[in-house]
Amino acid sequence: MLAVLAFGCAWSQDDTSRTHVHLSTGATVASGFGRTQALSWVAPSVELKMSDRLTVSGGFAAAGTLLGGYEVHRYTPSMAPRKHGTRLGGLWAMAEYKASDRLWLWASVTHVGGYAQWLWRDASVPLGLTAVSGGLAYEFPRGSLLELYFHFVHDHYGTAMEGLLAHPWYGAYTPSLELYSGPWPF
Repeated sequence: MLAVLAFGCAWSQDDTSRTHVHLSTGATVASGFGRTQALSWVAPSVELKMSDRLTVSGGFAAAGTLLGGYEVHRYTPSMAPRKHGTRLGGLWAMAEYKASDRLWLWASVTHVGGYAQWLWRDASVPLGLTAVSGGLAYEFPRGSLLELYFHFVHDHYGTAMEGLLAHPWYGAYTPSLELYSGPWPF
């Protein structure tokens, strides 16, 4: 059984200089697989309207377990201490541009690094990824909308795919909430 309890709060401030400041913070308690973890996060961001057509924004986020560190495992062949807990930090930047009344363009870049311990793991794993995203939207004269997106992720360690509930294609014993996960029915 997996149980997750989360709460958060946000604060934002608008002013007449076309600047929007936002702060989000909160905590999460997750329990499952015989473990319980408490995580907290803080994420400030700022958005600047450079003109009527161009908006840029950026920020950072930091998340981590309340009690992390190193622990010696007694029931394993190795007595080497293993890192426990989660400490993640991320930076992001984004730009939106309204090229015309019918065409919008946007792009963003994000980098996340640190280490994370999923509930089903005995120790933390390094986490590092860089993502570049973007796209465009074009509105045709009769009201139809064409949208094109791209999203490239470079997972430096290959550990970001697991996420909170693991990746559904890792095997039959991996938890999944997707409808078509597991063996094919035909």
